[in-house]
Amino acid sequence: MRHVPSAAGISVVAAFGAALALSWLVLLLWAARVDAGSPLVATTELSLPGSRFHAVFGSANPEAQRLRVDAAAADFSALQSTALANIAAGDFPILRYRFDEFPRTLELSLVFRTAEAPDDVQSISLPRIDRREAVFDLSQIPSWKGTITELGFAEFPTAQLVPPVEGFRPFVLVGAQLESLSWRGRLEALISAWHERRPWQLISVSAVGPAETGDSSPHSPRLPLMLALGLLPIGIFGWAILRLRGKALRRLLFVGTACAWIVCDLAWQRDLAYKRATDRDIWGNAPLAARQDRVPDAELRDVALHIRSTLAGMPSSTRVLVGAPTPYAALRLIYHAAPLNIGVLAGADVERAAAGTIVVRYADDQDEVKNGVLQFGGMTMRVRTIEQRPDLGVYAITAVLR
Repeated sequence: MRHVPSAAGISVVAAFGAALALSWLVLLLWAARVDAGSPLVATTELSLPGSRFHAVFGSANPEAQRLRVDAAAADFSALQSTALANIAAGDFPILRYRFDEFPRTLELSLVFRTAEAPDDVQSISLPRIDRREAVFDLSQIPSWKGTITELGFAEFPTAQLVPPVEGFRPFVLVGAQLESLSWRGRLEALISAWHERRPWQLISVSAVGPAETGDSSPHSPRLPLMLALGLLPIGIFGWAILRLRGKALRRLLFVGTACAWIVCDLAWQRDLAYKRATDRDIWGNAPLAARQDRVPDAELRDVALHIRSTLAGMPSSTRVLVGAPTPYAALRLIYHAAPLNIGVLAGADVERAAAGTIVVRYADDQDEVKNGVLQFGGMTMRVRTIEQRPDLGVYAITAVLR
């Protein structure tokens, strides 16, 4: 005989569903930082069609209400801007924007200028979303304040990923819109953050958070965290409303965890598909044998190959210390110069430097070698110049003077 749920059982399940939905709504509003006193939809809007913008760097032409960006500037970047009639930043904290045909090989930033600091241009990294409108909450950005006099979008090749000369491809700026604060705006900004697409990134092994990767903008709670927090009400209401205990409660939590994992996995798979599509855009047309040399830092590669060629006649055990203006440049020189016995010109390596060690200084702003003496990191070394040019110096230590 088939069991027919009673009215009491149906009401308990309905109460469980209602409590769960309400708790998830509260969690979503918390993640989106929704102000309970703000309206459901924006009451003030400032529409900025693409044709209103003009090219500051690169070239662009209006197409009806849109702007087609055809070419980048000499430095491979592009900038489109428009003047604003002195609007108050606090009145328009929600930004909507849309691009068509936006290449995966470009980064996107919002740039703006204020009346209080007319000589300073502020820049904010924006999420890139394929074939849809994106929303960004500007109220979380400390620099979005005062009176906005100019606003625009900047695009540049993705750092450490694509050769700059190959990064730009034509795209269309459909338009943008600034809005007053609303529930809808902040919720859509949160959803846009969850849909953001990112290519592969070259991050230091010591990087533990956004600030260490150069992205210091505040971030909304990530989707995996939200899904994990969403499991708590399932357990609480399953115990309190459904009166589940023991195996029954564990079974409910298992099903909830499995569903959350599937959602996470689908999101990760979608992000992986984007990363692979970006790789195909960069290397897909290159012959397999040529892909190794198709690097985003060809200049550093050429310098490293020159260093390797210059030191080719020396024993493989010769220690080489390289100095560069940034850690990234130093590490990439080390990578491209392999298999040289090479390290960074800093810290303990300098203190252990001995006669016979090779010192390489690339685009370094330290004092030049004078009278055969090089000073670095508190060390004084007598050196023999192997090669010296404006952007590169190669020296052999003959004695450490301390």
